Amino acid sequence: MEIALPIRSNRTIMVATMAVFVLGLSLSFSTWHNLRQQQESFHEHALVTARSIAAGIEINLRRELHLPATAEHANAILHLQRALAKDLLQDYITRTDARFIGLYNPLGHILFSSHSDPKSIQGQLPTIAWENMGHTGEWSGEMNFEGQPIMVLGRISHLTTGAACHDGQCPPDHQPPLLLVGVDMTQHLLAFGKYKRTAILQTGYILAVTIVFWILLLGFLQRKEQGQRLQRLESFNARLLDNMPDGLLTLAADGTIVAANPAASSLMDGLNLVGQPLTRLFATLGLDEGTQRNQEWTTLKTRDKHLEILQLPLKDGSGQSLILVRDRTELAGLERELHRNEKLAAIGRMAAGVAHEIRNPLSALRGFAQFFAKKLAGREPEELYAKTMVQEADRLNRVITDLLFLARPRQLDFAQVPLAQVFQEVHTLLSMDIAAKGGRLEQNADAQTAMADRDAFKQALINLLMNSIAALPGEGGLIELMGQADDKGTWVRVRDNGRGMTPEEREHALEPFFTTRDKGTGLGLAIVHTIMQEHGGSISIETDPSRGTTVCLFFPDNHTESAS
Repeated sequence: MEIALPIRSNRTIMVATMAVFVLGLSLSFSTWHNLRQQQESFHEHALVTARSIAAGIEINLRRELHLPATAEHANAILHLQRALAKDLLQDYITRTDARFIGLYNPLGHILFSSHSDPKSIQGQLPTIAWENMGHTGEWSGEMNFEGQPIMVLGRISHLTTGAACHDGQCPPDHQPPLLLVGVDMTQHLLAFGKYKRTAILQTGYILAVTIVFWILLLGFLQRKEQGQRLQRLESFNARLLDNMPDGLLTLAADGTIVAANPAASSLMDGLNLVGQPLTRLFATLGLDEGTQRNQEWTTLKTRDKHLEILQLPLKDGSGQSLILVRDRTELAGLERELHRNEKLAAIGRMAAGVAHEIRNPLSALRGFAQFFAKKLAGREPEELYAKTMVQEADRLNRVITDLLFLARPRQLDFAQVPLAQVFQEVHTLLSMDIAAKGGRLEQNADAQTAMADRDAFKQALINLLMNSIAALPGEGGLIELMGQADDKGTWVRVRDNGRGMTPEEREHALEPFFTTRDKGTGLGLAIVHTIMQEHGGSISIETDPSRGTTVCLFFPDNHTESAS
């Protein structure tokens, strides 16, 4: 089952993903920037070292070689004392990080060098290096020397003061020499490599931790979403099971009920179902044990309910099964109503065809019976036979009249019928019959009127009262005729304290020709039921063999709306 969830989790995932992406870019740029700054720092440190060595060399050369102030004599002395200068440079190579030291005249000729092949580094210098030294006085750059990385510093030497130059113009021999110093970069590059590896590892570690956290966050959000989905599904299922009109039981493998929704308990007359064996429940409901094994809908009747039960096994290997219970009481009532209407329709078709054919000869037979009753007056048993023929002819005529009413109900004229007035008319009409049974009739019309056809309403009351009179026990019999209004219509109740009905009699009471009286036709309640249908109302019977019967008639204010 699909459950709609809020999209907040998707937004959180999107924000977390963007945060990880931005953090990765930021860390990468920061690491690259730091590495570049550190590389420049190492480069600057090597350049400072080269400048320090160059300055020291110039000072030591000037002191050890006793160079004069003029460039002309200084260059001459440098040529003469080449060996001593070379020894001094070799000493610098040994004591410092310098790997090459050379002194050149402005024309690029070697004055002296610490290396046996001074042209090896001179040939690697770009042309721009000599131009920069001539214009700006200094140039620096990195290169490989004998397989090792070095930082080369070239600058105009301060061994002379340039006193022989006039107006800024100096001959080449009078210009100061150029000093080249190559400093070993191996340790600097090793330190930079360690720093680079450390920075990359730190950045990678942070990114890895961030990615792991991001993965955990995704897992947490997914689990949270699944938990929300599960919670919403459980809540939905709980509400569905608690509010569904059909009963649902969960049956364990051993036949014990382990779960039941409220509808199941209500349908089972409020029994405590959980923990009870199903066999005991079926025994309580009057069912045999085999009913529960049938995997088809089984219809049963318990007390005043019609139930349908279906058992379905769960296909999860647990051995449990589900039992569905649904109430079909209303449907059974509709089926009975349909059956009753079909019977009434059949009776109507039959009555319409034979009523007139019976009534004409019946009138002739009744006339002859009355004639013989007069002729045979005072002669017994002939007079009794003749009077009996008249009475039976009258009874048969009433049956035909009732059949014609069921077959062809007349057009009703709805109006506000005064209840108290109609109650009094019925009382006057049946007072002698009630007195003959030793009973009494009490009236209580709380409602003023009822929307009904007066004649049909009166006929319905007469039929109900005749049934009540026949059921009275004799002395102490009581019939109550009551009217009560509500917001939808008017209720009229006829209550007696006579012999009530059994459940079987109550079930068939509204069917035509069903009667428990020796001389009854079984059409009285059927006619009342037809009258109530034409009024858009309803009829209900409350009865008990020991307390009598109450028949309730409901007349809606709007007679076109049928009451349930």
